[in-house]
Amino acid sequence: MSIFEALRVALTQLWAHKLKSIFSLLGVVIGITFLIAVITVVEGMNRYVQEDFAGSLFGVNTFSVVRRPTVSTGNRSAEERRRLDRNPYPDLDDVEALRNAVPDARYFAYRDARRMREVWHGVRRRRNIRVIGGSEDYQDVQGWKIEEGRGLTPLDQQRGLKVAVIGPEIAEKLFPAGSPLGRQIRLEAHRYEVVGVFERKGGLLGNAWDAAILMPYEAYNQTLSRKRDRVLEISVKTNNESELQVAMDAAEEALRISRGLRPGEENNFYFQTSSGLLSAWETINNILLAAVPGLVSISLVVGGIVIMNIMLVSVTQRTREIGVRKAMGATQRDIMMQFLAESSFISLLGAALGILFGLGLGKLVERFSPLPASIPPWAVATAIALGLLVGLSSGIYPARRASRLNPIDALRYE
Repeated sequence: MSIFEALRVALTQLWAHKLKSIFSLLGVVIGITFLIAVITVVEGMNRYVQEDFAGSLFGVNTFSVVRRPTVSTGNRSAEERRRLDRNPYPDLDDVEALRNAVPDARYFAYRDARRMREVWHGVRRRRNIRVIGGSEDYQDVQGWKIEEGRGLTPLDQQRGLKVAVIGPEIAEKLFPAGSPLGRQIRLEAHRYEVVGVFERKGGLLGNAWDAAILMPYEAYNQTLSRKRDRVLEISVKTNNESELQVAMDAAEEALRISRGLRPGEENNFYFQTSSGLLSAWETINNILLAAVPGLVSISLVVGGIVIMNIMLVSVTQRTREIGVRKAMGATQRDIMMQFLAESSFISLLGAALGILFGLGLGKLVERFSPLPASIPPWAVATAIALGLLVGLSSGIYPARRASRLNPIDALRYE
């Protein structure tokens, strides 16, 4: 019996027992759907972090000085956590020390920030916003673009003017019928004049930055800061990547001197770069991709057991048919090929449906959340290979049992 004839017979049998075939598919469909959906979302996030997110969050050719790491992986000891908690926040003295240490930096910026319940204009309100008090270079370090109006200027900073550049979501919510430029917004008991609107970022950063308000650090420090002269982050952008490490070394030396750290004492500050975030994400990504096969294998094993049981039932139900085929000259190899073709086709069909459903779930996640989705070709190939493997492994025992039936006994079977 040729492979094509075996597939034809397998299709005929599967079509004749539709309900049984559907139940045989379920385990494989669920397992492959989960595999494809998870890989689609994880790979989409991986591409986004590598291509956009890291550079947008920390800036390209940029390092930031912070109290403790924003993103970290692994378990820290209790002693390490206590040490990080004791680190002081950067302040304006640190700002001046760093400014003098890296005079040739392309951009030098610092900021403080806080979450606030709402901002309003008249009766219109936008809840859950992020307010940033930043120096005039902060928007350039982050690579933010102005869609309307202007950004912050040195004059805004020097005079501590109550002006603000707002995100597009805030502009749409508070000023749906016209331009927000020159209009007043309120934060707590303070009023600020809108001088610009940021260009929409969207994606993972959309929720954070499209609903953000940037104002001069001096104005923020005098009106909204929870602790005067505190700085959450000092950012330095160099002209190119080769200057980055030199600037970081100079900044480390200046901060250690400014804070009076003795030789041998650990730094009580932390440097962050986009490469550090990428390294942390790579660790998380590897953990996720390593865990997925183990979780999927559980479902596929269950699916394989279901297929095997249903194929064993099929052997029993078709005993007379097997006897007739053997009496007409079918060999053990022909019988085995027929049953293996059936189990493999069921599993491959389940894998194909799982791929489609998994892609659909990934697209739904992309559609209704800021998470991106991307399906690599190797994931599809892996799903097909797993489907074929499950089909062959679950069909071997029923196929061998069917092929070894005695044709005389099979023809007598009622």
